[in-house]
This record gives sequence, C-alpha cells and structure tokens, in this order.
Amino acid sequence: MLRHVLAAFCVAGLTSQAVAVELTVLCPGAVRATVTALARDFERATGNTVKLEYGTAGAVQKRVAAGEPFDAAITTAGAVDELTKQGRIAAGSRRDVGSVGVGVAVRSGAARPDISTPAAFKQAMLDARSVMYADPAKGGQSGIHTAQVFEKLGIAEQMKPKTQLRPGAPEGLAEVARGDIEIGLGQVSEIVAARGVTLVGPYPGELQNTLVFSAGVAAAARAPDAAQAFVAALVSPDARARFKAAGFDVRP
Repeated sequence: MLRHVLAAFCVAGLTSQAVAVELTVLCPGAVRATVTALARDFERATGNTVKLEYGTAGAVQKRVAAGEPFDAAITTAGAVDELTKQGRIAAGSRRDVGSVGVGVAVRSGAARPDISTPAAFKQAMLDARSVMYADPAKGGQSGIHTAQVFEKLGIAEQMKPKTQLRPGAPEGLAEVARGDIEIGLGQVSEIVAARGVTLVGPYPGELQNTLVFSAGVAAAARAPDAAQAFVAALVSPDARARFKAAGFDVRP
C-alpha cells in the first residue's frame, strides 16, 4: 500500500523530501473507515498530515459551498460536479472512489429478517421493535432515501413511533450492536465497517439507491499538489481493493 501511495505522490511532482504540509479533507460516513486507513498510510509514505473532518455527504457539500477552507473533499459524484460548477472544487480533479447502496443491519447473532423483496422488506420494517437511520435533516443520504422508501411503501406514519434518527448511521449502528435498537439502516459500507452488527443485505430491487462517491481537490487548496496526490492515492489499485472489501463497487 505504501508503495502505491508514494507512487501517486511522486506522480503529482512531489517527493518525500518536500516540506511537510497538513491537508484538511472533508469526509462522509460512507467512506470514513476506508479513507481513515488510507490517510494514515499516506501520512507514513509522505510525511504530510491529513486532518479528516467527518460529516454526512450533505453536510460536506454545504460546508464546501459555504466557502469553508479545505484541501480535498469527498461526497457524492453529483455534489462534486455541482461544487465544481460553483468554482469550489478544481475542474478536472474529480476521481470516483466507488459506488455503494443502502442496507439493513442487525446485532451480531440476532435473527435476520427477510428483506428479499419489497413486500418482505416492508413487513420486516413493520415487525421491527425499533429502527434507526441517519437524520435526513442533517444531509445523510441513506436517511433521505430511507424516508422516501417508507413513503413509497405507505408506512411512513406507522414507522414514526419506532424510528430513531441519528446524526449519522455509524452512531446508530453502535446502538444496534448493543441491542438498544433492533434494526439499523445505512450505507452498506458503514454497516460492514461497524463492530457488533451483521449486514442482512441491501435494500431489494426497486427500493435500492446506489450512490457514487467521489473526491475532488479544492480550487483554493493551500497545498494543491499534495491534495492532488492524496486524491490520486484514493484510486490506486490497493485503495480500490480496500473499497471493494468495504462493500463498494469499484471500477478500474
């Protein structure tokens, strides 16, 4: 991994002898676990520091659009494109790290509900004692989609008394692991990364929503070459293997 990261760094025209810099990278929960590990490898390979600031994909987009200082950001592909149009992300810097869907989690060892069809998924939600998903108001993409799914299935009102909203799925999945909440709903990658929970499976068929997550370099990056090298490291062969292991669909 270090070899690929260092190679990406050198491609950007830098060497490990360059003056060390600190990069500020905005990162959503869907890619948090994998990007955190890759950032640590990048630091060891380059001597630079990566300051990761976490939030929902929607929150990342709002922060960038508001003009907050950063060097690189990861959010949905559509958001990166929009922020590029706004002049916040450098044109041509977008790199797709992978796509991921929304899934269902239960506490490890608990019975797995049948979610194989939309009808089965609906019944599983109605039968659940409690469910958790990211608060749509805070920009959690999986939460926004789940709220829309409940509306589509005609169970939004029935689900309200048993629904526990959290700032992000990772926080709620910890409660699922403890048994405080029966079912957790979030990006498959967040579920795979969480301890003490089991991925039951992705939302079935027409209820699924797959998002592409992308990285981009800030148009006003304080260290643009280092930021470019970091983004390049996120799409190296080893990085793609890690994203795939985390539940992402990645393309060469």
